Amino acid sequence: MPPAMHLELTGHRWYLGETACDAWVSVDVASCTASILNLCMISVDRYLAITRPLTYGVRRTARRAWACIGAVWLLSGLISVPPLLVLGNEHGTPDMPTCLVCQHLAYQLYATLGAFYIPLVVMLSMYWQIHRAAKKVVEAEHRARPGPRTRSLRVAVRERKASITLGIILTAFTACWLPFFAIALVRPLGGKPLPEWAHSFALWLGYANSALNPVIYVTFHHDFRRAFRDLLCLRCDGRDGGSSAVEIGSTNGEGGKLLGMKNKIDRTWT
Repeated sequence: MPPAMHLELTGHRWYLGETACDAWVSVDVASCTASILNLCMISVDRYLAITRPLTYGVRRTARRAWACIGAVWLLSGLISVPPLLVLGNEHGTPDMPTCLVCQHLAYQLYATLGAFYIPLVVMLSMYWQIHRAAKKVVEAEHRARPGPRTRSLRVAVRERKASITLGIILTAFTACWLPFFAIALVRPLGGKPLPEWAHSFALWLGYANSALNPVIYVTFHHDFRRAFRDLLCLRCDGRDGGSSAVEIGSTNGEGGKLLGMKNKIDRTWT
């Protein structure tokens, strides 16, 4: 972010040299891509936690977590390295030095698809499946335990809360990053150039998503709240935050699966 601020303060002129430009662009592309891919991984993790609660706790191992982290950074590197090694970034002219990621159309298609559009499709698919699973569970609970109107209202409130949470997550992600990646696709095509303020706004809006993500996930995700409390050493009573999959491990069959999904939904979206 400091180099991006340097560009803003100098009227989009780069005075730090081509080597520093290439290094910053590569790190910036890799970091932003990793941030987005981590959100994609989180959506897959939430999908597995809610739809496969009986096996999720057993399969969620440190080795697999490290493998996912490694895959995220490997893919981020594959997207950020081509301009550095092969294609080259945009450095402007001696009279008007600048620093801009490679503008080859083929690279921009490759980078934007891998860094945003494909992860966006995956996230939409995962959260839609989560929404369907949550709706299935609350409907099954309502059919199995018909009761007074207050119970129906509780079920409706729970489903509505889960839907609102998913909507907030996807809306924040899409609103923050879509302008940047839309401009990234349009810019190499030429035509009438967009004003510089539009590029700056889109870039900093994307950066803002990284600041919003911890707030959104800690506010609405039980598992993330617990993880942040542990990380910040705010929970010192020694309780074990085991997964709900262990708590319901004695159940089996479709009923056990539905119960596990219900417990995981209750723990995740509260």
